[in-house]
Amino acid sequence: MCGRFNSISSAKDILKIFNARLDGQELRPDHNVAPTALIYAVINTSLEVSGLEASEQRVLTSLRWGLVPSWAKDKSKAASMINARSETLHQKPSFRNLLSQYRCVIPMQGFYEWSIVDVLGSRPVKQAHYISRVDGAIMAVAGLWTSWREPLSAERPESSNAILNTCTIITTQANNKLRDIHHRMPVILEQNGVEQWLSTNQVAPLGNLIPAGEEIVISEITKKLDRAINVCRTQLTDDQTGRLF
Repeated sequence: MCGRFNSISSAKDILKIFNARLDGQELRPDHNVAPTALIYAVINTSLEVSGLEASEQRVLTSLRWGLVPSWAKDKSKAASMINARSETLHQKPSFRNLLSQYRCVIPMQGFYEWSIVDVLGSRPVKQAHYISRVDGAIMAVAGLWTSWREPLSAERPESSNAILNTCTIITTQANNKLRDIHHRMPVILEQNGVEQWLSTNQVAPLGNLIPAGEEIVISEITKKLDRAINVCRTQLTDDQTGRLF
């Protein structure tokens, strides 16, 4: 699974890389993004110009990490739906209806994973690893998103009908390089994969939801991983990788 990542790239850099426009607020750099946090996501929107055929426009927006299906009665399960398995997307009611028009790309500098290095009694001893691209570029991770509307409620009229936009990260089997750390990894898309995944004119390219090549990613042991409440300060002023030491 992918349960923590960092998002330290500026909106300006992300907009340039994905050729998108900003829709909404800019987010602060976060070295340790946790479930239910507000994160960047790139989506395609369709625009109609003077009655002509609809055209696509890429938008950088912000979504809550942890999918809340549109049909859910409440948002309490969001933290448990931060990941979606690529192998079963077309089977799960929470995801299959999103594959045609609600695909997104989640930009990140890298993600964290934990390996079990020892077992003391009944508690495993874990080691954190930081996984990023070898070339240092921003990762483009495949995701799905949706909108959920707060049900009408006489008890909470101030929040009734509020709209919550949420997303999930798609995972696949880990490649050989990362398998000893964890058996799953996010789907990392290359440029062609990004184009196909975001295109609303194309049937969901499920064939692109495969492990990244071993030459694409690098893993490093992380000596320090702060709690989620201490996420926005720079760890080392001269380090631009985003990893926590």
